[in-house]
Amino acid sequence: MHIYSDYEVYRQNGGALDQSSYLILAKKAAYILDHETMGRARDAPACMAEALADCECALIDALAAGHFAADGVQSFNNDGYSETRAAAKESRAALRSLLAQYLTVPVNLLGVAGHAFV
Repeated sequence: MHIYSDYEVYRQNGGALDQSSYLILAKKAAYILDHETMGRARDAPACMAEALADCECALIDALAAGHFAADGVQSFNNDGYSETRAAAKESRAALRSLLAQYLTVPVNLLGVAGHAFV
């Protein structure tokens, strides 16, 4: 397991979680990065190190906010009961959009055989 950021980088990126929460979500975010890049993140060139760290930090905050949960509750209103659910398809699209912001330049870590599947 390779975590791409550290707590100091996370805090510099505006992260507000405490260190123990950061560590738990950083591990989950790293698994997501490794999965979504089909392992290319681990072997990425040095020029992508900062982008990977920044992406991981963004993922940590998104995970902490409950984003990317398939069929998860997006919003909830207790006064009169109301909730909005995110469909798995929408959640997947939001995740891919976040990853594309960080992982396509200068090296496309989301591409297969030179073609991005963002």
